[in-house]
Amino acid sequence: MSVKQLERKGAAESSLFDLIARFESEGSAVEVNFRQLVTTDGSTNKSAHAIHPYPAKLLVNIPKFFIDALPSVAGSVLLDPFCGSGTVLYEGALAGLRPIGSDSNPLARLITKAKLTSVDREAAQLQLDEVMASYPSALPTIPDVVNRQYWFSERISDCLGRLKTAIERTVPARHRPVFDVSFSATVRRVSYADPRLSVPVKINPDRSARYGAKGDEVIRRLGRLADIDVGATFWSIASQNIQRCPELGQGFAADQPELFSDARSLGLADGTVGFAITSPPYVGAQKYVRASSLSLGWLGLTPDCKLRPIERRSIGREHLAADEMLEPAGTGVAEADSLLDKIVERNPLRARIAQRYLLEMREALAELSRTMTHDGSLVLVVGPNLVAGLEFPTPLFLQQIAESLGFTTQLHLIDSIDSRGLMTKRNRTAGVIQQESVFLLKRVRVGA
Repeated sequence: MSVKQLERKGAAESSLFDLIARFESEGSAVEVNFRQLVTTDGSTNKSAHAIHPYPAKLLVNIPKFFIDALPSVAGSVLLDPFCGSGTVLYEGALAGLRPIGSDSNPLARLITKAKLTSVDREAAQLQLDEVMASYPSALPTIPDVVNRQYWFSERISDCLGRLKTAIERTVPARHRPVFDVSFSATVRRVSYADPRLSVPVKINPDRSARYGAKGDEVIRRLGRLADIDVGATFWSIASQNIQRCPELGQGFAADQPELFSDARSLGLADGTVGFAITSPPYVGAQKYVRASSLSLGWLGLTPDCKLRPIERRSIGREHLAADEMLEPAGTGVAEADSLLDKIVERNPLRARIAQRYLLEMREALAELSRTMTHDGSLVLVVGPNLVAGLEFPTPLFLQQIAESLGFTTQLHLIDSIDSRGLMTKRNRTAGVIQQESVFLLKRVRVGA
């Protein structure tokens, strides 16, 4: 560890000690600005964090702070059961920890794997050259893509299909994650989707007046798609991503990340995780699967053009099965059940969605409690929202659920959200998420 790293770690440990002391003294959440508390070196956009866009990414400063501030042993596990695009796991791997994650979205798992798999950069670049040489004459592979003709011209679909064939024939398994992620990013870049929005919305020239200051640029983008060189776009993205990924032989302690698909069923033994950092899905905030729909289709992950099977595995989903009715027994959190009674009167569907979210988050937190060691540390990042126009204090509810499952609260911080990536809402009766609660929880009761 360098002198600079030691100094940063010492500063983080001191800051955490002071914050815990304030929390214990004041007895209420402490406001903090993680952008000021932890400064980045400006290289984030050049690192693997930038290999693919993903909605509602966790602010990298948060895991950086806690990884530095909390004691850990090189090679020990860092778990993120809602890993998204791998922000936490990548930072943990950089610090010498063993990353283990879970996410229901196959695209999220692919991005995470690409970030955490070291590559032979020289060999990968040669493979990229081979892909570019063979793709113009390859027969196109066109998978089931939801509304493909709505989102892509036939010329662009043909080019993407040829690229897909060339990648599948040329690139070995080790390098496929970075190539597939680059292909996915290309798909979104050459689609008719508005680049400013996470969930695909087709650019409409008739609505340019509503696009604001960047409206002209959005319309010009639509015009450029008529002649865009799909191969050159892919080559540019893949070349950058190959350089962003860790170099083979100079990579992480655990070269291949261990990833699961369901936070409620982790393939880990009891009491084996000492450190976890996670930001669960928000209720009524993000359509993670819908935002990934174009990529999922072109990656061959939506057979018969159906997204619903993937959505059904997601916590916080909008679409519930007919038998997922309100549970008469409630959530186990009195304040939540009282609020849900009010929401039922306004919007029964939103009440079902919110209750199901809390019930499934209880299952996920119970699984997390099972896998964590006595005295293990959990950092939980979550924000409040509106449900059916009523304030829904998700942080309070999840804190109470966690405490009922064997955790105790050591620290509660509140940080404002500046990034527009997190300030989104999923339903017209929901709200804009403007702040997050960051809890430091300790696993104290074994067998709870």
